[in-house]
Amino acid sequence: MKRCIKWLTAVLVILFSLTPVIAEEKMGDITIKYPVDNVTFKLFYLGEWKAEKINYQGAFKDAKITDDLNEAADALSAFVKKNNVNPSASEKSKDGEVNFSNIKKGIYLVLGEEKIDNKVHYRVRPMLLSMPAYNANTESWSTIVNAKYEQETIPGNTSLEVLKVWKDNNSKNRPKSIEVELLRNNEVYDTKTLSKKNNWKHIWNNLDGDYEWTVYEKTTFNDYSVSISRSNRKVVITNKLNKETPPKTPKKQRIPQTGQLWWPVVILAGIGVVLISIGLSKGKADR
Repeated sequence: MKRCIKWLTAVLVILFSLTPVIAEEKMGDITIKYPVDNVTFKLFYLGEWKAEKINYQGAFKDAKITDDLNEAADALSAFVKKNNVNPSASEKSKDGEVNFSNIKKGIYLVLGEEKIDNKVHYRVRPMLLSMPAYNANTESWSTIVNAKYEQETIPGNTSLEVLKVWKDNNSKNRPKSIEVELLRNNEVYDTKTLSKKNNWKHIWNNLDGDYEWTVYEKTTFNDYSVSISRSNRKVVITNKLNKETPPKTPKKQRIPQTGQLWWPVVILAGIGVVLISIGLSKGKADR
């Protein structure tokens, strides 16, 4: 019996030492080219890419953001500033570039702070990145991109216009009005109501050009998703009516952890049962 148990222990030790249980998660690097140094860039993990859209997670899980990737970046930027979302990583530009390392798989929002240098105002455009990046069905875990930005000579005063656009085929459920907030350096500076009475738009004049100004839609609606586009001094907020689809019934299944192998467990359990049975039978025979 003792010899059988020792042999069983040795076999189990050898098999477990040869079996890779958890695969190491692959990590990537992102390099962003930007001509202005000492500018802080922030990286925000949004979630995973599933069913041809972003499966938002964490702080972004309940955000009513459009699925159109061409329009989502500005809306996500406003959401981050309004809700003070913490970034996954933060780095400063140096020698014309910004470097992020050890980035896990997923979809990311990249934001760069605004900077005034020699009376020139630099504004980095928000952008979305995938890790890994895919090009012609080839994945790359080392991504290099050029940051898009705007620059203008700082005026003593500036203005900012906001326009609300509805894409809902004149739905009867469209709200009668909405509220938008003007943020000055991420803090609420003013609130305005948009409706048919003012043609769903408003212009703020005589704004101090030394500050960063952002517009955010304060009111949110479950039936609508929001997108924001900005061009210098005009912000367009678009609310699109979501199509209702019946919920899918989830399948109950046990999913192993990423990289985990299940066949060794079954084999080892079978070997253990057989050997223990042999040992017990031998013990009875020796009595």
